Order: sequence, then structure tokens, then C-alpha cells
Amino acid sequence: MPKISVIIPCYNQGQYIDEAVESVLSQPYQDVEIIIVNDGSTHEFTKRILKNYDKPKTRVIHTDNKGLASARNTGIKQATGEYILPLDADDKIRPHYLKKASELLDNNPNVGVVYPYAQFFGEKDGVWEFPEFDPKRLLLHNFIVACSVYRKEIWEACGGYDPEMRIGYEDWEFWIRVMKKGWQFHLIREVMFDYRARSGSMVTACGTPENRRFLIRYICNKHRELYVENLDYVISEKDVSLLQANTYIKHLEKTLNQMYHFRDLKFVSICYKIRDRLLSGNRIRRFFAKIFSK
Repeated sequence: MPKISVIIPCYNQGQYIDEAVESVLSQPYQDVEIIIVNDGSTHEFTKRILKNYDKPKTRVIHTDNKGLASARNTGIKQATGEYILPLDADDKIRPHYLKKASELLDNNPNVGVVYPYAQFFGEKDGVWEFPEFDPKRLLLHNFIVACSVYRKEIWEACGGYDPEMRIGYEDWEFWIRVMKKGWQFHLIREVMFDYRARSGSMVTACGTPENRRFLIRYICNKHRELYVENLDYVISEKDVSLLQANTYIKHLEKTLNQMYHFRDLKFVSICYKIRDRLLSGNRIRRFFAKIFSK
């Protein structure tokens, strides 16, 4: 039996699937199997590619469309590896990721999940650096990449990904359940994962205010006792974030006045509306970057 099972759900992403698979097959570490789950793709190109897909160590499972969480669960049920690596069809992994992750899990029985830094490519560039694991911080933000390597026994004990979370954040909610089981998370401070940034992706969809609000409410309700237990921390962190937002807006307003020697009331009013809606300094910077790029 292979040591690591790589699970690749695919919904209408046939144009990327070879890159994802080759990033696994090109690893020096080859104690692996690859399971592609065709999640009811409707595009003819993807259906044609996956119908007779023939790569070493690779097999394809065809299912009706039930969403990413269900597709992952379907693949993991069929997996024979001790460790699981979920890999989206449009992403890639770096050459030594599997070896490093496997060695860490082999040598640290209390560690259940290994997660690395990531590199954006496609419509966005830059390194995605994550913090060391903090259980309270995980209640507010998901800083564990979906493409983390973890023990299959964790998936079995937690009951898999929540199939009700079809529009996103299914990995975040899964990590919260893993954390509640007492497993440790280990950060690899190296880029081991390449994340394709593109419009129309699931991450883009779940980042809209309406979807994000719905998903966070769902997670909070599902883990109500944990959020109530840590209510002081949650509230204080949100207060700090709002204070950062206010400080940033004031600094921006001052800079604009110095540059142009007048106050654009319409622009400043927009800034304050943005401040009231944002919850973190990072999100503020992303929003303003988007505004100034137009």
C-alpha cells in the first residue's frame, strides 16, 4: 500500500489536471497513489480528458456533482494511504513536499497535520506565509492551507469534510474539528504549494460579503460551545482589527491631504464605509490595492 494518497477533485478543470498530476509524479518521493474524482464535470473537454486518463499511479473516480467536500470524501474513502494530501485540480505542489511531510508525520506521532507556505501564481503573485498554529486564532481565520498533509485516521475520526459546505470554507471547518480532537499542527516554513489565483475560483466566490457571512455563521453555530468558551478573545481581536482599520483610514486621509492640499469628501466617505465593513488590516490593504489599480 502507498504511504500517501493524493486526492484531486476535478470539476470542469481538465485544462489544469496534467499540471497537478505531474507535480506529484515528479516528486523524488514516490510512495504515493493519485485519485482523481471527476465531480460530475459538464465541460466536454474535461469529460474527454478524464474518460481514459492514463498516468502512472493514477486512477479516476466518476461521480455526480455534489461539491468539493463530497468529492474529497469520495476519494479519501477509496484511498489506501496512511496519509492524505488533498490537491485541487488547478494547483501544484513543490518537489520535496511529500518527503518532508511524510517524515514529519512519521517522526512526530502527536502531529496530525503538516502545512506549508504557499506561492501564488496566475492572476496574482507573491508568497503566502502562514503563522505557527494557534488554536484561538483558528476560530477567526483559516491559516491552514487545504493542501496540507494529514493522517487518514483523522479524517475517519472527524467524519470527513462537511458536504453541506458547498460554497467554501469546508477545509476551515474541518481543521476546527481536527483541533478539537487534540491533534497538533506543524508548519513547514518553506513554500511547498503553488496556488493558482484566478477569477471565478471557489475562493473568490466564498469571499463575497454575503457568502462569507453565511459561512462564518454556519461555522459558529456548528461549534457554538467553542466560540462561546472563547468569546472574550473573539471580541477583543475584532475590536483590535477595527481599531487598525480606523488608524489606517486616518493615516490615508492625512496622506491625501498632504499630497493634494484638499479633502475629497466623496473619497473619504467611501474610505469610512470600507473601514466599517472590513475586519482586518490585511483585508484593508487588499481592498485599497484594488481601488488604486483601477
